[in-house]
Amino acid sequence: MDVYKLQKSDWGELPLNKESFESSTGKRNPWYTNNRSGNPATFAVCPGCDNPILILGFLFKLANTDTPYARHYQGNVEGLAEYRDWAYENCPYSNPKEYDRKSKRPAADPLGDKILDILVPNFDRVVYLLEKDIGIRISSALAEKMLEDYRDWNGHLYMGATLQNIPWVFAYMTVSKSLAGRVVFNNSELLAAIEEHQVQGVVIDHKSHRIGWQEGKYLSLDVCFIHHRARHRDHHLQETMVMQVTTGRPPHAREIYRQTIEFNRDHFKNLLNMSPERAKRPRRKELVELAEKILGTR
Repeated sequence: MDVYKLQKSDWGELPLNKESFESSTGKRNPWYTNNRSGNPATFAVCPGCDNPILILGFLFKLANTDTPYARHYQGNVEGLAEYRDWAYENCPYSNPKEYDRKSKRPAADPLGDKILDILVPNFDRVVYLLEKDIGIRISSALAEKMLEDYRDWNGHLYMGATLQNIPWVFAYMTVSKSLAGRVVFNNSELLAAIEEHQVQGVVIDHKSHRIGWQEGKYLSLDVCFIHHRARHRDHHLQETMVMQVTTGRPPHAREIYRQTIEFNRDHFKNLLNMSPERAKRPRRKELVELAEKILGTR
């Protein structure tokens, strides 16, 4: 992997950089200590699973590359992190995988609470980021239904959830929702696909970009989020999910649109760190209150 964090209580991931790592740690224990073999080593914490990681290329030059990288360390590092095998096996930074949303971490795992500690007070920011990625306006009523899904599915305990992918995993842990009455404000491809496939009963108001339906007709047009996947390229994690739009009911549902959404973890981090003075739009207090009501005040 090409990212790390200094301690388990941190939530943001940092890019591997020797100078900043030395400066922030002061080259002190427990980040600079000996490994199991008694040799000097550099350690940090995995942003995905809170396990210890070993950083290679900071202390000694690597044989095959000039680029430092980190890998999971299958052992405890005193004062830093304890190794948990089940967390490593399901960490998106360990092995490439497609996750099963039914796969859950133990309820006692503190990472679940840490996820809620970020999601709840920043829920309006989560909604804002999702809206930009999918191009569909998320009303307060829709947000409430999605929150209820996330609660019922115990989304904070989903094995593929990390502190960095909160907005997208929130959407992934919801079930299919109707697009009837939704405003598609920034996804012309979706609107074109609906018209191209001649979805029965649909009426698109091109002025407001709202998806309506003919009077007296039932509109079957639904959206869901599927296929959460983690891949590695040159030690860099790439996470994606798919937004799928269908018409009709299974087993005869027909897909009319599919969009792969890549998780921009840096965008999420920057959004949370943004000062109120730089924010482009005011906070939506009503969404935060919804999250507090449904997921609990953290």
